[in-house]
Amino acid sequence: MNPTISPADLIRRRILRVHGTFLFFLTVAATINTMVGWALGKGIYALWHEQQFAAAGLFQAYLLMFVIGIVLWVGSAQQSDLWKWDLIGLLAHLPPLAVNFIFAGLFASYGFQSTSLVSITIHMIWISTELFAILYKGRSISQTQVLT
Repeated sequence: MNPTISPADLIRRRILRVHGTFLFFLTVAATINTMVGWALGKGIYALWHEQQFAAAGLFQAYLLMFVIGIVLWVGSAQQSDLWKWDLIGLLAHLPPLAVNFIFAGLFASYGFQSTSLVSITIHMIWISTELFAILYKGRSISQTQVLT
């Protein structure tokens, strides 16, 4: 039997792996920054030394996105229907994006406007990328053609 693999699924697989890897690195860096701010009162999140309850929420949010990165890598190894995993990647960015808009005034009052803008940009990029992957259509080709 000659299995076929869709060019769309090849693109989806690559996007899932890049997205998952991005989440690994970004969430580890953000968690470390939060930990430094919380424990030492230094860095971009120095405020969390005084507002420790907020640090707890950030730890949870960042580590949950780390788990999403793992999920995207697991999903990228599936044989078909990769668009479902791209949908998970897209949906994971909606809550933090909504929080940036809902709490924009709070972020501004603490001087986090630029951090919020960077966050909005990152979430919009990944939502757009995953939406592209979900909607992308391609012709079927045999797996032997992919390998040559």
